[in-house]
Amino acid sequence: MKIGVSGASGHLGRAVVSELLRRPGGHKVVAISRTPETVSGPAQGRFGDYNQPESLAEAYAGLDRLLIIPTVDPVKRVAQNVAAIDAAVRAGVKQIVFMSAAGARKEEEPALGASFWRGEQHLIATAPAWTILRMNFYAEALVQQRRRRWTGAY
Repeated sequence: MKIGVSGASGHLGRAVVSELLRRPGGHKVVAISRTPETVSGPAQGRFGDYNQPESLAEAYAGLDRLLIIPTVDPVKRVAQNVAAIDAAVRAGVKQIVFMSAAGARKEEEPALGASFWRGEQHLIATAPAWTILRMNFYAEALVQQRRRRWTGAY
């Protein structure tokens, strides 16, 4: 089985890749990132950028399962999630796992749960098989989000 992790250069992505590599089972791990040169073996690094949707279908080619880890940018997150899901469907990924957030619900943006909700709904409507993981927020993530709002830096 070939398992891809999209967003593999972030904190969570690196941890997931590391964990997958430690598990037995003979699966191959593909780490998809804007910086694939930072991926260490035995994972295969592939370039994929949520802001360059044309790069994603190639990055997702040949995968059996894919974990999509959204970015922290709440302004672009919906478009990025939709692009990633669409690319995975076009690439023929059999199972798409989407990292969402606790409290995701239908509401107006910029509410935190809105972009995750829209990604979830698009996944449900388009993917052949899917799993949604709703993570809780940690204090450090809330502090980072607040800091970004104060400074305007995303």
